[in-house]
Amino acid sequence: MSPTFAQEVRRLRTERGLTLTRLAELVRYSKSYLSKIENGQVRPTQEMAQAFEDALQADGRLMALADAPARPIPADDTVLLTYDAMFGNVRMLGHRSSPESVLVSLRPQVETLSTMARSADHPGLSQGLWLLAAKYAEYAGWMEQENGDDAAGAEFTRRAVRYATKGGDRELEAFAQVRLAEFALYRGDAKLTVHHARQAGRSRSPAVQAAAALREAQGFALAGAAKYCEEALERSSRLQQKAGEARYGTTSVPDQVAITTAWSFHDLGRYAEAASILDLQLPLIAPVALRARTRFGLRRALAHAMAGDLEHACELVADLLDHIRQVQSATVHIDLTVFSSLLARHRPLAGRELLGEISEILFAG
Repeated sequence: MSPTFAQEVRRLRTERGLTLTRLAELVRYSKSYLSKIENGQVRPTQEMAQAFEDALQADGRLMALADAPARPIPADDTVLLTYDAMFGNVRMLGHRSSPESVLVSLRPQVETLSTMARSADHPGLSQGLWLLAAKYAEYAGWMEQENGDDAAGAEFTRRAVRYATKGGDRELEAFAQVRLAEFALYRGDAKLTVHHARQAGRSRSPAVQAAAALREAQGFALAGAAKYCEEALERSSRLQQKAGEARYGTTSVPDQVAITTAWSFHDLGRYAEAASILDLQLPLIAPVALRARTRFGLRRALAHAMAGDLEHACELVADLLDHIRQVQSATVHIDLTVFSSLLARHRPLAGRELLGEISEILFAG
């Protein structure tokens, strides 16, 4: 019978003459968490397996064992399957509904899953529940940001990290820094955006490194640092080719590098280039991803406006108004405010009625 990942880690550690304390230092996990790994209480991720591969010089054995099917959990796996399916439905609602309408059910689900995980008496079931709680909490953080509450968004993100760690996933801890970079980006804080992005970039996961490089590029663009921005975009493009499917963050944008390049070019004053990229990319976003289409559609209109085609920009925004009302996004409203200010300054003929509709949206309630 082949050894399990846990058994092989323990055997190699003993063979190499390493104490738990020393191995914990090498793989950057706590000693108590390492003990759980060796006891088979934690399912190995690819990132974890790579860390142990490097530390124990395992010649690929640990990576192979990490790819082996996980041991089945008891009949309660129907709970995990049900909540996993529900999460897909929640995200679908998040694409098209107001953040608050999604959060009404999402917040209590985070509480329910974390409570169930604490009380589960089977390690496999507990682990699965913690990982689900992390997914729900991470998405709740994004919805809270969309709802205009950055503090609540950051708190849910911190909870997601704690839950993921309990479930054996260390990747989310690094991805949380990407989310904090996004908070800073929308506040217009270029330095803090780059700081959090660089923290995330220390992850061993190519997917997280790629996402971090994109946020870093946006931070540099915000500050007008074109050279650094372009270098970060190129780095992200290389990393995206290595990365597998990301478990966290947006699933709505087919080419995140292209979209972020356009966003960055807009902030660097390269408006015509940004508009050209977004003209090509926007039709590739699925119609069901209404929130993403609205966000990048409005950014496209801004790029055209700043490139000198304000009349066309007004047409684009007019087509987006119903979607803007539907998704009720605080981050979209930031760009909508910028566009409203442009209309007020330049007063194009096509913008007179549009300006009144925008004001109603921004100051409703």
